Amino acid sequence: MLLGKTRPVNERIWAIVFATLGVTLAGVAFAAAGAAAGAWAWPPQPSSPFGVACGVVGGLIVFFEMAILPRKWFRGQRFGRTRLWMQLHVWMGLICLPVILVHAGFGFGGPLATTTLILFLLVTFSGVWGLIMQQWLPQKILEEIPGESIASQIPWLGNSLADEAARRITELVTVPPEAESAEPVVRGTLAAELVAFRDTVLIPYLEEGDRSRSPLTTPADAEQRFARLREAVPPEARQTLDRLQELADLRRRWDTQAHLHFWLHNWLLLHLPLSVAMSSLMVLHAVRALKFW
Repeated sequence: MLLGKTRPVNERIWAIVFATLGVTLAGVAFAAAGAAAGAWAWPPQPSSPFGVACGVVGGLIVFFEMAILPRKWFRGQRFGRTRLWMQLHVWMGLICLPVILVHAGFGFGGPLATTTLILFLLVTFSGVWGLIMQQWLPQKILEEIPGESIASQIPWLGNSLADEAARRITELVTVPPEAESAEPVVRGTLAAELVAFRDTVLIPYLEEGDRSRSPLTTPADAEQRFARLREAVPPEARQTLDRLQELADLRRRWDTQAHLHFWLHNWLLLHLPLSVAMSSLMVLHAVRALKFW
């Protein structure tokens, strides 16, 4: 978001880190230079004219940052390009960090001011964390999950895999009605073992993924189990076992995708409610501060 998608992921991540540190240090250096020139005291006091000015500027930036919410609610309206909004959201959020730190005098005040500042810091760092995740995880998903699917459809797709696995194993251990004189490919105790593997290990894993606590969640265990079955069944059944292992491997990749998607989006579960709480307390803090200024 800061530099586009043309640079390597590592460069973009370091750019975000250096931008955060650089903007913060630049803002603090500006305040220190003004104090050195005699424009205001050092460290700045929240109730001083300069401290109040920083508070007003920081509050206005916060209001601008929160404006992205109604902008999302009215996606059909033309309120500027989404990319421009997000770039402004990121940069203004970074600029707001030193402004608020200077306003607070680099310290904590009363309970309300302290809580508001802590929430502000959490909002800022969760936003930076989310920005880093957005640079790294999509590339990781693209490179490591060739069978990527739509995350919301994984449960349905898992059931589809389970249906195919059940059908293929049934074809190995039973004889179609139209072939009464034939015998199944897999018979006896081996057939019973294969059916038990299907019902207790393979099908639960394909349907529920790693939530099933199946041994197939671990690639090494899965390879060992399929290798043992492949050696035990007749040669004409080994191609089916290869396909079943492919289904398990595909489900494992989808589970990895689901985990990565969680980390890609879960920062919003922290960032958004904290932003609302911080903004509300900021308004209350400003109203109370004006009474004593």
